[in-house]
Amino acid sequence: MSVHASIAGILLLVAPGPGAVAAELVAAGAVSLREPLTEIAREFESRHPSTRVLLTFGASSTLAAQARAGAPVDVFVSADPALVDRLEAQGLISAEARHDIARNRLVVVTAPGLRTPLRGADDLLVPSIRRIAMPASAVPVGRYAREWLTSLGLLATLEDRLVQTEHARATLAAVDAGNADAAVVYATDARAARAAHVAFRVPRAEQPSIVYTAARLIRADPSADALLTFLAGEEARRILVAAGFETP
Repeated sequence: MSVHASIAGILLLVAPGPGAVAAELVAAGAVSLREPLTEIAREFESRHPSTRVLLTFGASSTLAAQARAGAPVDVFVSADPALVDRLEAQGLISAEARHDIARNRLVVVTAPGLRTPLRGADDLLVPSIRRIAMPASAVPVGRYAREWLTSLGLLATLEDRLVQTEHARATLAAVDAGNADAAVVYATDARAARAAHVAFRVPRAEQPSIVYTAARLIRADPSADALLTFLAGEEARRILVAAGFETP
């Protein structure tokens, strides 16, 4: 199946009902932004009734690869600015058409029933923590988690306990389901936990810089400029802060 067909299938699932529109925009966003970005898109549509925003979500690294392969994406919202940098270097995004829109933090969550309290990174070394859910380093939350553990000299020791997941939400789901004992996840995702609980927040002094960047692809429909501006505006910021994100 082609990239175009694959992404189109996803869009059909998230697109709003049919109606007469002058433009349809495709926004591809990091899965950790699913709820606020959906709300932002609906608010944008209410102010631009002739434009429909179709949403697709996934790991930022996967979405960037799809955009690079020619998928029909107008606006890309990444959990890692480095992925936007690469698209810019490849001539797919211009420097003037990108904005940092939010920040996030890391927390450590543990599975229900885990009796060992975790109060800091060193506690991940205890024998009862046998499986730690984490995406590959190409996925932003996986990179940030590894960056944090490496800075503390713990990653090499914990490497054989890592259980690979697809993206940020799948990482939380693994702990919710009891398929992992712990995970390093975004603070905003932890708010949606069904069974996992937050053991501790990564101290600010140890936090990697987690920035979400929105960018318009050069090949995008011209009306995508309005969506990009809206994403960087006050109403979008209000929605993101209400969802637990921090201002950029």
